[in-house]
Amino acid sequence: MPSRSSSRNRFAAVALLAVLAGCADVPAPPAETLAAAPLAGIEAIRGFDLSGRIAVKYDGLGFSGSLRWSHDARRDDILLLSPLGQGVARIVRDADGVTLTSADETPHRAASVEELTQAFLGWRLPIHGLEHWALGLPAPETGWRGENGANGRPERLYQDGWKVDYERYRTVQGVELPGRLEAAYGNTLEIRLVIDRWSLQ
Repeated sequence: MPSRSSSRNRFAAVALLAVLAGCADVPAPPAETLAAAPLAGIEAIRGFDLSGRIAVKYDGLGFSGSLRWSHDARRDDILLLSPLGQGVARIVRDADGVTLTSADETPHRAASVEELTQAFLGWRLPIHGLEHWALGLPAPETGWRGENGANGRPERLYQDGWKVDYERYRTVQGVELPGRLEAAYGNTLEIRLVIDRWSLQ
């Protein structure tokens, strides 16, 4: 007759095998769940107005100045200013397309903000990604991965060849939003944005 000790050992072995089998059936979480989670309240935002400072490095050259940006789902209106406050370019995206008005008030048109800024400023402003990255979110249409800091805030985001680092946050209308971020595309383009003022819709 088997001893109680051997019965317990057999039961423990069977239980261990069941646990291991159950673990083997659990799929690995998708990459997105391992990445930066959106901060509370951000996904309810439908538009924003922001102003701040921008610095760009590209092809051994640079631009620095200030930026005013009004955004919603139907329209973007971006004003780039020199350090002395002079208008460098105004970029408008709406149902009629994209227009860049240069300092001499000449309007230029193209299919995208990226195309226009590359042609007339020498560097491309990744507006479709930046409208989400500025909020600490990935753009929804393409794959991404991210990292959270110890406090749970998004710290780094990779998407479409860009690396976005979040360096500072601030609370705006009860929502934590990035106050400073840096977006780099390889070694060819770096955009640093310091946001001094937010207004949320």
